[in-house]
Amino acid sequence: MLDALLLIRLVLAFAVGAIWVSAITIIADKKGPVVGGVLGGFPSTGAFSFLFIAINQSTEAAVNATIVFPLAFSITNAFLLSYAYFSKKGFKKGLSISLLTWFIASTLIVASNIQNYAIALGSGALISIVIYHMFTRKLKLPNCTGERKNYGFSGVLLRGIGAGALVSASVLLSQIGSPLLGGVAAALPAVFTSTLIILNKLKGTEFTRSITKPLVFSGIFTVIPYSITVHYLYPTAGIWLGTLFSYMLAIPLAALSYYIAK
Repeated sequence: MLDALLLIRLVLAFAVGAIWVSAITIIADKKGPVVGGVLGGFPSTGAFSFLFIAINQSTEAAVNATIVFPLAFSITNAFLLSYAYFSKKGFKKGLSISLLTWFIASTLIVASNIQNYAIALGSGALISIVIYHMFTRKLKLPNCTGERKNYGFSGVLLRGIGAGALVSASVLLSQIGSPLLGGVAAALPAVFTSTLIILNKLKGTEFTRSITKPLVFSGIFTVIPYSITVHYLYPTAGIWLGTLFSYMLAIPLAALSYYIAK
């Protein structure tokens, strides 16, 4: 059974995820897919997972979870690539194929029991380079812009509930599993999936296809470097300073991904 402290932290993860995705949704709808995509790819689910693993278990457990994360998150970026391609034939088909692809690939990662950080990091970097090339050279995505809308409190709340549930579920998986499963769970495309579903209802499939590119670029340039700094800073700087310094690194990298996406 879950102890009370873990349950409180799961509720906190739910709240943070819900607020984060709701804000991203509103900004993306008003400012367009580039701004929304960069913010959507900013460290969230993975960052929350590493922090909660360290708090509930140990710093060592969080560091061990980062070992497989670069490879696992590159598969999450591949999820977005798959969606951008297959959603041309419909939102449901694109999302279903992409989630199935992610699940199969992530299951293979867990089964492989990778424990070598250099192998995971190198493999993740190679996959990320291929995905970057596909988005910049091969895929022809629509260029959609945002428009202003007024949102009531209930509308924002409803959009955030699904996102918060996905984030808290990924944190829970990272708590009850091994460090390897925790690393894969931290890369769960919770925010990406909920953001695509919400924006599809608001703006349509073509808008969601257009946002995959900045989401991927932001993920490559911020989330993976964030996990690398956590891997090395948590043991030396501690949980809170390690988290702070990791986010400080991610901010200028997010700005870089914004200009690259544009």
